[in-house]
Parts: sequence; C-alpha cells; structure tokens
Amino acid sequence: MMSVCGYRWYPEYTVEEQYRDFNQRQYICTVRVFPDYPGAEKPIHWSYGLGVTVDMAVQDAAYSMLTIMRARHALLQNSELCYVPASQSGEEGYISGVYFDSSMEDPLLQSTVEMLENRDRDARALRMELYATRARLWTALTQLAPVVQTGYGEMEMLNPVRTHLPAHVDWPAIGGVTPLRGPLLPPVRGPRPHPCPYGSQGS
Repeated sequence: MMSVCGYRWYPEYTVEEQYRDFNQRQYICTVRVFPDYPGAEKPIHWSYGLGVTVDMAVQDAAYSMLTIMRARHALLQNSELCYVPASQSGEEGYISGVYFDSSMEDPLLQSTVEMLENRDRDARALRMELYATRARLWTALTQLAPVVQTGYGEMEMLNPVRTHLPAHVDWPAIGGVTPLRGPLLPPVRGPRPHPCPYGSQGS
C-alpha cells in the first residue's frame, strides 16, 4: 500500500512502555510514514497503537495506519487494496471503521468483503473492551492493595499473571531493526508502593 501511495516502503515505529502497577503495564507504539524522495525528514502520516506486548502494540499501530491511508487515498479504490477497511477519527478520539455497500460487488467477492468488515468490527469492539476492562481491574486492585498489605490476603492477588497465548494464535513477530532497550527513567521521588518489574535502579 505504501508503494502504491508513493511513500517509502518501510515505516518507522517507536514503542514506549507505560509502566503501571499491579503487573498491568502496557505499550504505546507510534508509526510514522515518510514520502519517498531524498532528504525527507518529516512524516506525512502518523498513527498510534496500544498493546499489552510490544508486538501487539506495533501490529495495532500498523493496522491503524493501513486503514487511515485507505480512507485518505482515492487511488486505492481501483487497486488490489480496495477491500482493506478504512477508518477515520470518530467518537472520543477512537479511529472508527468506515464501510461501503458491498451489495454492488461481484457475488464471488461480496461475502469476502462482508467478512472483512465484520472481522474489523470485531477487532475494534474487542480492543475497546480489553482496555476498558484493564482500567476497571487496575481500579479494583488499587482499592484492594491496602487490605492485602495489612496481611488479609496474598500478595499474588495484586500482581495477576498476564495470559500467554499459544504460539499458533499469538501476535506475529514484528521484524525490522530493533535497537537495544534504552535506559530506564530516573527513579521516582517519594514512596513507591510496588517494585519496578526490571529490578531496582541505581542512584
């Protein structure tokens, strides 16, 4: 799609970890698309993705960018990418899907187009449900923490283990050039109720 639109064939991804207590950390990915001419340093398009793993955040950002580009480029309507779902900014800042009437398509393709649109709706709905549920869980664990810390419960209650997906349904590896993990942020001043997941930091 990027080659058809006249952009560099490789985008640029930046992933940042958002530390949250109770083993609820998540990652936010920013993807930038640059024009395909020498010396271009400013991106034309950028989008964001959210995930509970690095791979999930990158895949979310890539899909979001794909649907945004599909909505903004009319020339894709007459290409092999015409059935990719499109999206535009919607309520509360979410990227909402934009669908067309598939009844005018070739009968052999009509059911395929409908399936793509339904899977896109499923993915968007499940993503919103996932992060709304995680926010409610974090609130509940915050309220539970004082009770556990006084000895009325096991500490494992405050750090639930994330679900590990089987290999055949896990997110695919993102590939590309991945630099080493950068330095940790400076230590937080004042009391911190929960340890950093990567161990204690030096002064």
